[in-house]
Amino acid sequence: MEHVRMTRPARPNLSAGGLTSYGFAIEAAIGRRPMRYLIGRRFSDHSAVTTLFVLHPQILAGSHVWITENSARGECEVETHIPTMRNSVRLVERYLFDCLPLTDIGYLDLMAWRYPGLGATPEDVEVDMSWSRWPAAEPRCYLGPVTTPGLTVTEAIDHETGLVVARAVERLRIPFRRWEVVEMGRPDVGGLPERVRACRTRTGGWTDFRRVGEPVPVPQEAFDAGPARLREALERGLSGTAA
Repeated sequence: MEHVRMTRPARPNLSAGGLTSYGFAIEAAIGRRPMRYLIGRRFSDHSAVTTLFVLHPQILAGSHVWITENSARGECEVETHIPTMRNSVRLVERYLFDCLPLTDIGYLDLMAWRYPGLGATPEDVEVDMSWSRWPAAEPRCYLGPVTTPGLTVTEAIDHETGLVVARAVERLRIPFRRWEVVEMGRPDVGGLPERVRACRTRTGGWTDFRRVGEPVPVPQEAFDAGPARLREALERGLSGTAA
């Protein structure tokens, strides 16, 4: 029975029930500095596109992240853009296990599926997830790619929902960053988290991220129109959802 549970794949992260093309807003604060982001997601067959647009803080306003995944082909590309750049930059693999600039949002936390560069099967090792509020979740520890020697990623799967509810990144067995669901969303939105928290252990405290309002449908074609048009579509769809 344990073997059956270990081979069960996790459900896609940040899915929203029956919606296949949608967006939602999240807010947080570091000290007195408010943060607001728009997230868009489109599923199509075995592929997913995930975008994050920074509205606040002002120093990062206009920045975005664009993640393209294909689970059948084992592909994942991450591009970032900040207003001072002429063009977007594709991140090399070793940076995918870190965070967006000036935030505790990890690129792994935005992906629909487990990063394909990790080990294909969980390692048979003891992992310390005592920091998490999900003691009954099943931890699965994966070795990092050859570009990140000594790195492991542990994901804890909730048996009831099949969702990843906690994640830890370690380097040479030393905690580097942590993420977990604080409050799960309703079943009709696929459990899309109401609140999550994340931290980089070297900097100390946790940052809480709160979803504002409900996920809203976004036209599929908006994801093919480029970042600027997609952001406009997200803002239009979410204009009446703020709590």
